[in-house]
Amino acid sequence: MPDRLVELYRRLADKVEEIDALVKEADRADPRARGRFSAQWDELAALVGRQKPVLGEIVKQAEEVSSLSAFLQTHYEREKAGLARELHDQLGGILTPAKMDLSWLQTHPGNDPEYAQRLARLAALLDQGIDLKRRITEDLRPSLIDHLGFAAAVQWYVDEACGAAHIGHRVTIGKLERLPSDLEIALYRVVQESVTNVIRHAKARNVELIVERTGTGLRVAVCDDGVGIDDMDAARKRSHGLTGMTQRMRAIQGTLDIRSRRGEGTRVEAFLPIAA
Repeated sequence: MPDRLVELYRRLADKVEEIDALVKEADRADPRARGRFSAQWDELAALVGRQKPVLGEIVKQAEEVSSLSAFLQTHYEREKAGLARELHDQLGGILTPAKMDLSWLQTHPGNDPEYAQRLARLAALLDQGIDLKRRITEDLRPSLIDHLGFAAAVQWYVDEACGAAHIGHRVTIGKLERLPSDLEIALYRVVQESVTNVIRHAKARNVELIVERTGTGLRVAVCDDGVGIDDMDAARKRSHGLTGMTQRMRAIQGTLDIRSRRGEGTRVEAFLPIAA
């Protein structure tokens, strides 16, 4: 909103200057013409001029909020990454030896008739605990991002999420170099939020993810054939997810464009400027 307000003011100021030049030219041709509205025109020009400090303050505050948002998101992701490592190391250090001891016990059966049944139940519980640990750590910080990069991580996520939701999906990823970690996780979260919204709200049958490297940057688009969004402004006010995606992209100097029409699905497109 501040960006659009500043742009609107600049356009208005440019138009006022343009008209003022025309008025002065007309005044030189016929001095009597300006007298009929000179007071009103001078008042408008002065009003526009007085708004410059106000707009400057709005720009300053918007930049401060954007900077704070970028810091918080980066700090938040690093905290999650640290927690994921700690869970993996500490909880894994507990569950793995327990699983090894259980395997030993299973090869040395006791005399109690319930022995084997209880061991089987304990084995199932341990397997559930190991799987829960894996899912939590992957949600906190996808390991594929650190090991293989953004492309592999989003391919895996879309396959897993859409497969579990029984939604048809197609992933098209062009040749892509590795990016700094903060950029990759921000783009991954945008894809994650977009696909989650499709699964929860869109009632879509198909989802498509497109990742394309262009000469000026990286384009990431998530498209669906769902019910669409009637009122985008109202949706932004209701959904912190849409606002969060916009702020994520703004924090890494990127842009987010959301286009949707009722009954025609939704397209979420993120663009990150990157030098060739």
